[in-house]
Amino acid sequence: MNKKILINILGSIFLIWGIGAITDNIFKIDTGIAPVLWMSYICLIIIGIGIIRRDGALIASQIAIIGIPYLFWNIDFLYYLFAGKSLFGTADYFFQPGPIIGKIITLQHIFNLPLSLFAIYLIKLKRTDFWIISATQITLVFIISRAVTNYSQNVNCVYHNCANFSFGLPYVLEWFVAHSIMIGLTSWFLIKLFYKD
Repeated sequence: MNKKILINILGSIFLIWGIGAITDNIFKIDTGIAPVLWMSYICLIIIGIGIIRRDGALIASQIAIIGIPYLFWNIDFLYYLFAGKSLFGTADYFFQPGPIIGKIITLQHIFNLPLSLFAIYLIKLKRTDFWIISATQITLVFIISRAVTNYSQNVNCVYHNCANFSFGLPYVLEWFVAHSIMIGLTSWFLIKLFYKD
C-alpha cells in the first residue's frame, strides 16, 4: 500500500474515533461539557491531526500524555479479562453493564499506542521539545476540567485518583507530579526510539 494513503487512513481512523466518541457522549444529556474534556478523546483527535499533517512532534506530544496510563489500562484490562477481577481499577468500567457503543469507543485504549507509534515510525520525529505541548495541554485540561465539571464526574481524574493506588501527596500535587513523571519518561523513550538528527 502507498505510504501516503496508509498515513491518511491512520489519521482518519483517529479523527473519526475521537469525534465519534465526543459526539456519542454529548448526546448523553447528564454529562454536560465533560465529554469534550476527556484527555483520551482530545488525544485521539490531536493524534489524527498530527498524522494527517505529518507532524511527528504533535503525535509524540499526545503519546507522552497517554503512553503510561494506556499501558496500565491495557494490563488492567487483560488481567480483568483473564482473571475476572481488577488489578489497578482503571479498566473496571469496561466490564460494567452499559451501552455497547461506549465499549466500542473504549477499545481505542488498545489500538491507540501501537498505531500512534507506527505513525511516528512512518512520519519520523524531527523535534525533541514536544513535551512542552504535553505539559501545556495537561495544565489547561486540568484547570478547565476542575472549573466546569464536578467531583462525581471526575473527568481526567482531576478530583480523585482513578486507580487504586496513591503516592500519599496532596491530590493536586500528586496529579501534576504523576503526569510530569509520565510525560518525562515517555518523552525520553520516544526521543531515544524515534528521533534522528
